[in-house]
Amino acid sequence: MEAAPETSTPQAVQARLWPVVTLYIAVTLVASAGLLAVQSVSGIDAAVLSLVQFAPAIGALITWLSFRKSITRLLPAEIPWRRVRIDLLSILVACVAIWVLGDAGMAWSGHPMVGPAAVAATPFAVFVVLQLIGACGEEIGWRGLLQPLLESRVRRLAAVALTGAIWALWHVQAFAAGFISAISFVVAAMSFSVLLGYLGNGSVRQRVLIASIGHWLINIAWYLVAGDNTLDRPQVVFVAISAALVAGGVMAVRAVRRDGPRRRRVAA
Repeated sequence: MEAAPETSTPQAVQARLWPVVTLYIAVTLVASAGLLAVQSVSGIDAAVLSLVQFAPAIGALITWLSFRKSITRLLPAEIPWRRVRIDLLSILVACVAIWVLGDAGMAWSGHPMVGPAAVAATPFAVFVVLQLIGACGEEIGWRGLLQPLLESRVRRLAAVALTGAIWALWHVQAFAAGFISAISFVVAAMSFSVLLGYLGNGSVRQRVLIASIGHWLINIAWYLVAGDNTLDRPQVVFVAISAALVAGGVMAVRAVRRDGPRRRRVAA
């Protein structure tokens, strides 16, 4: 007698989540080490384009090819593009706010903003384009794959926090810059994760689009404030404070929007 075809229940698919996440992190770390080695012999200045930014995309690709059927059932559906445009506008406003607050902090401390200067003899306009490419390489993995997978198993806040924590720890160079700089960087990364994680919605391609542009704008804003010295003090401290304030504002607005309909139902 022929056996009935095997079907995967939602519980069975979710049970495969942690092997998928583990593979993604492992491949991303291995690819990061390899790209760092390539960077050292490539002649490409890491301040202009850090090749390690493409490690998350490599991790996402290998993970997708290995667990395609399971991953497809866990990823979110597309949303109306009108909502995507609103999210993009929100990201733009948030990044401008971070830049303004960071610049104000630098001015208050007597450290002028760097502004749109050349980076390692590379024209600023070229630097801007390369930063967009690098941001996309990162976000394909972090907000395009990892966070949506985690959202299939845990609440969004937990998925955002876990993604942000792994993302922050992945930037190992920050932890060699001293305690205050490292803590400030972690605060900034977690705050950026809130912005990119909550303002990026919809399908994988929609999330990658929103998060990549947001990540790109954050990098440019950080450079305009601090230049190449992104982990120096007080630059990293002011960026962390600015990012935390803006992320807190986003969370507050989100809470008000979520609780508004609930209060109206109770009042009715």
